[in-house]
Order: sequence, then structure tokens, then C-alpha cells
Amino acid sequence: MEKNRQLILKGSLVRAILTLAIPIMLNNLIQSLYNLGDAFWVSRIGDVQVAAVNFVWPVSFFTISFATGIAVAGAAMISQYIGANQITDANDTAQQLYIFALFFGIIACTFGMIFTPAIVKLMGAKGLLLSESILYLRIIFIQVPFLFMMNIFLAINQAQGDTITPLILNASSAILNIILDPIFIFVFNMGISGAAWATVLSMVPLSLFGIFRLSKGLNYIKIKPYDLRFNLQKMKMLIRIGIPSSLGSSGVAFGFIILFGFVVQYGDAAVAALGIGNRLNSLAFMPAIGVGAALTTITGQNLGANQVERVAKAYRISILLALIFLIMTSSILWFFAPNLVSIFSSTEEVIRHGTFYLRALAMTTWSISFFNCALGLLNGSGHTLHAMFLDASRLWLIRIPLIIILGNLTSLGATAVWYAISISNLVAATVAIILILTGVWKKTKVRDLHILK
Repeated sequence: MEKNRQLILKGSLVRAILTLAIPIMLNNLIQSLYNLGDAFWVSRIGDVQVAAVNFVWPVSFFTISFATGIAVAGAAMISQYIGANQITDANDTAQQLYIFALFFGIIACTFGMIFTPAIVKLMGAKGLLLSESILYLRIIFIQVPFLFMMNIFLAINQAQGDTITPLILNASSAILNIILDPIFIFVFNMGISGAAWATVLSMVPLSLFGIFRLSKGLNYIKIKPYDLRFNLQKMKMLIRIGIPSSLGSSGVAFGFIILFGFVVQYGDAAVAALGIGNRLNSLAFMPAIGVGAALTTITGQNLGANQVERVAKAYRISILLALIFLIMTSSILWFFAPNLVSIFSSTEEVIRHGTFYLRALAMTTWSISFFNCALGLLNGSGHTLHAMFLDASRLWLIRIPLIIILGNLTSLGATAVWYAISISNLVAATVAIILILTGVWKKTKVRDLHILK
């Protein structure tokens, strides 16, 4: 970890970014394959089941988004403390992060399982889509506390510049899920509930291992799982920095719920196409997420060491690297769209919708490089309020209004949704560039940080 810290603070920025980003990219690739594995096995049951899994995904995303925001705040604080060599403060922050995730995860799981039927009905599901969605989502809520624990483990690793350990854990979880899916779905004949149980059981053991690893001392950081005492100062700072990020993630998640509500009016095939397209597109913009996450760590540690110009240089290099990756991946989406969609559905309507959606996305996927690097810079500096604005505005101020306008004023049908999503990426990237040019990210938000001169 000390070697990584020196690389981040003093070494080659290209090497530092790639050293951190490549494992994150592989991690995201594994996570995407994990999701695609679910989609593949569920697609063997039927298109309605594929639609159900995709339909309720925004609900689970909404549930974990609050804790994810706090994890982002924790990672920013811990990385800045490490950059300033304030290891005790970094440990205290990690402990409070763990306490928050534990309590909030249990509460979210309980409420989610109770209100699943009401939630799915409010989203507009009917018939078989309604019953399958309820069955799947209620089981998925069981994993929420463990998912929260895994999120804080990943955040603490990332803050220290360790991106290898999360890669190993996620790979193990994905392999376990791929093994369990066909067993629970077909051997035990559990259908869509089998897919849900496979997801839960592939997450739990790795999450528990992550907490065990932290309790034994993870490089700079060590937590005490049975010490649930609040450090009021650190908890307040976590919440102050984390709430904007949480609200932003929650707003995005809720926006996706609204988005699926719009798409469901065009039929189950459109819902299935949207879900399949989103999963495949997540593979395409995975490099931008990896580079942006690497930039978060580099930003935090270098701002903690008062190296503002180094952060600005890292931002420019990150955009260039992300652009190179995204041009390649979006080209693959465009040329092989029908073949990719047909892996998950043999229904002609789903393939038609999915192909058009992927090609519409491929035209603007490159712009995600500017968007995600801006998020990395803002989150790393602790400016989560600005990151929230950027993240939420793409959906609420650009994407959903475009869907409403194109859906009501044209006869495009589901195609209006595909166009709106693609255009919103381009507009959001422009807003991101303007926001970064204001220089707001140059001032850290951690109040008790003793900047090294």
C-alpha cells in the first residue's frame, strides 16, 4: 500500500491511473458478466421472466443507493486522510462507515420485503409480470445488508489504492453465481426465484469474508465489527458529504423506476429490450467507470497532499484514456448489436428493439468519458453535491423530459425512449465539462484535514 501511495502521489500518472483502473474495469466486467449470466439463464425460462428481472432492478438500485452515497463519501474522506498521512482519522472513518452500513442495511431489507407487492404494483406491472416481479424482488431484498457490507469493503479498498482484492472477491462471487443459477433454476425447478436465491447466496459468503478481512487489518485500515459506538464528528462528516451523493444516486434510481414505468406501456418486449440493452451497454462504458473510479482515489490522495496541479493533469489524462477505450467498445456495440441481443432472446420484437437501442447508445457512448471523469474528480474532492447535480440532472432534467416530449409529440413509440437516452448522454457530458472548468473541485471538503505542505 505504501508503494501504491507513492505511485499515486509522485509516480507516472498514466501508470497510476491504469494500475488502479484496469482491476476496476475487470471488476466491472465481472459484475456485468455476473448480471448477463443471470439474464442468460433467466432467458431460458421466458421473456416475461427476463422482463421481470429487469423491471425490478431499479428498485434494488434505489434501495442500496443511499448507502452507496455514504460509501462514496467514506472513500473520499479515507483517501484524503491517507494522502495527508492521518491514518487514525482514516480508521475512525472506516469504523463509522461500517456502523452506518450495518444498521441501514437491516432497516432497508426489512421494509423492502414488507412493501415489495405495493412497490411493484405502483410501477404498473400486471399479470404474470407482476407476480414474477414480486417473487424475484422479495428474495433479492434479503441480500441488501450483505451488499451494503460489500460496498463499504470496496470503498475502503479503493480509497487505499487496492483494486486487486475487490477484483478477486467479485470474481469469486460471479463464478459462484454462474454455478448456482442453473442448479437452482432447473435442477431444483425453482424458476425465477431460483435465480434470486443464486444471487443472494453468491453474495453472502464473500461479504462476510470482506468484513472478516477488515477486522484483521486491511493494509492501513482496520475495523472492529463488535464496536458499534458512534464517533459523532466522523458520522456527521460522513452524512454531510455523503447525503448529496446518496440523494443523487437515489434520484437516479427513482428515475429509472419512472423510466421503466414509461417503457412498460410499450409491452414486455420493450421492457426486456431495455434491460438487455442496459446490461450490454454497461460493458461498453465499463472503461469510463474504471478510469473515473481510479481518478477518485488519485484526486483524494493528491488533494490531501495539496497537489492540485497533479490532480488537474490526472483528469486530462483520464479523459484521453477513457475516450480511447470507449471508441473501441461502442464500435463493437454498433456492428454486433443483433448478435449480442439474440444471445438473450430469440423473440423477433425483442431483438428489433434491442438492436436499435444499442446502436442509438453506441453513437454517444464515447461522451461518457467526460461524464464519468467529472464524477471521479468531484467525488474524490468531496464535492458530492455537485456530483449529485451532474448525475441526477442527466436523468431528471434531460432524459425523462426528452422521453415525455418525444413520446407525446411523435409517433416513434418505444424508439423515442432509445433516442432520448442516447441524446441525454451527450448533453450531460457537455454540462460535466462546463462544471469542471469552474474549478470547484480544487477545494477539499474534509474539515479536519491537515494539508501537507
